[in-house]
Order: sequence, then structure tokens, then C-alpha cells
Amino acid sequence: MELNVHKLTVEEAIEEIMFKFEECEEIGDNTLKIIHGHKHGTRIKDTIRANVFLNETARYGFKIISKNYSDPGVSIFQFKSSKKSVKIKPKTSFHGIKTENRIPTKMCIKCKKPLILIKESNWYKCPKCGKLKK
Repeated sequence: MELNVHKLTVEEAIEEIMFKFEECEEIGDNTLKIIHGHKHGTRIKDTIRANVFLNETARYGFKIISKNYSDPGVSIFQFKSSKKSVKIKPKTSFHGIKTENRIPTKMCIKCKKPLILIKESNWYKCPKCGKLKK
């Protein structure tokens, strides 16, 4: 899978990368190609190539097993997931509205809270910060 993080802040890029790791895991793809560029600043590149980032991915359940930095504008990571899937029983909405399914299949990276699936749009929403994720 490929992700272009041009024109994002470092924080936004890291969040998008972690979401993309989760998407890769869901579809069974264990390779993520991150296009960060190299001519107009290297903050994103430097951040994701640092050991701190690699340790952070492990904290979220993704162990980097191979990395390729041969292209200065691209970083390619092969990973394996060490996450354990947790099945949580569905709950009804607090207001009796049946538009949300409260079976968290994903976690908000920012808040560490389970995301809620909004059935009509197939988007996930964080109940704490309100961040939406496809």
C-alpha cells in the first residue's frame, strides 16, 4: 500500500501513517510505502526514519521487520502485526439512535479510545475527540 504525506505536518503525517498501518493489516498487506519527499524539508522523513518512530509503531502493535531507505523521498516498511483482536459486545446508543454500532474495531491513535462505526457512511468516529477515519 502507498501513502503520500506531502504537505502534512509531522503530527498529521504520523497519524495518517498509523491509520494506514491499520488499513494494511485489515487487507492483509504487510508493506507500506510512504512518500514524504526530500527536497522541501526533511522533518517527516527524519521523524519516520528515527528509532523513536519505530518504537512507537511497536507500541501500537506493528513490528517493523524490514525497512528500505534507498530512495531519499520514499520510505518502505515491511511489518507484522502483533495485535490481538478483541471482541466487544455491541451496545445500544446512549440516546436510542441506531445509527452507530458500538463494536470498536479500531482505536483512536490520539485518544487511545475505541472508534465507533457510523453505519450510513462506513466511517469511524472517536467518541472523545470526534476525529473521523475511513
